[in-house]
Amino acid sequence: MNSTYLELVDGLYANRGGMSAVGIFGIGLLIYALIAIVHSVVFLSYSNPEWDGHDESVMLASMIPVTVFMLLFIFGIVAFNLKIGEWFRYTHYPMRFNRRNRMVYVFRGDDTVLEASWDDVYFSLLVNNNIAGVHTFGICGLVLKNEHTVEEMFGFGYVSTCRDYCLRHWEFVRRYMEEGPQSVIDAPGFEFCLPIADKRETLYQGWIALVSRDASNPILKWFMSPFHVFFFIGRLVHRATSKVPLWPADVEAACRIAPGDPYVRDSSTNPEGYR
Repeated sequence: MNSTYLELVDGLYANRGGMSAVGIFGIGLLIYALIAIVHSVVFLSYSNPEWDGHDESVMLASMIPVTVFMLLFIFGIVAFNLKIGEWFRYTHYPMRFNRRNRMVYVFRGDDTVLEASWDDVYFSLLVNNNIAGVHTFGICGLVLKNEHTVEEMFGFGYVSTCRDYCLRHWEFVRRYMEEGPQSVIDAPGFEFCLPIADKRETLYQGWIALVSRDASNPILKWFMSPFHVFFFIGRLVHRATSKVPLWPADVEAACRIAPGDPYVRDSSTNPEGYR
């Protein structure tokens, strides 16, 4: 944060790696099945001196379509993770709220940036699906094509099972934009900024991002621990294959920070050990 803009991560940042883990698991199973099929055909049939080849046509007729289906499924898993930004895209997808020109910039990750006026974006409380009897809440911004049609939506990088916590998060952004950085500089919990603006997260930071949402609930924390370990494997793949986002020159020019700005807060101002 500074006097010009406030930068947040996207709504999927904390859980990034989950679909990667599922994809890796699915691809692993399919590759194992393909190896088993090839092993069966080569070693149990063609390399077997006792095999007389009487069922060769039936074997090939069943093996070929199954193999093609598995290869297509693997391709589909890879394409899906590329599409949602888990593999070979960006480490995160930031958004900036510029209070000087009252613009919102959202990094899409496809070499384009959503630019919308702060006064024209409709912000709403997002209620996510009920999972095991628990609702989660978040804040989203809606860019309207007209009063009946949503043209684009972007989610903030904060989700909670507590509605009031989400509203507090929104109030932080609203006060920054409407009242300035001096109104939020001493807000509780603002001692830390994510150290990912110009570099990849460390392994420890990635782990903390995954477990932080469940840390306040001891039962959920321990229940989710195996899933966190599983998702962390996917997060490592995401981290290794993704690059750090860079804003276009025109956005950087519009978000230029004034020299000597007293309200600059970034990872360099974090306490020692969290930079």
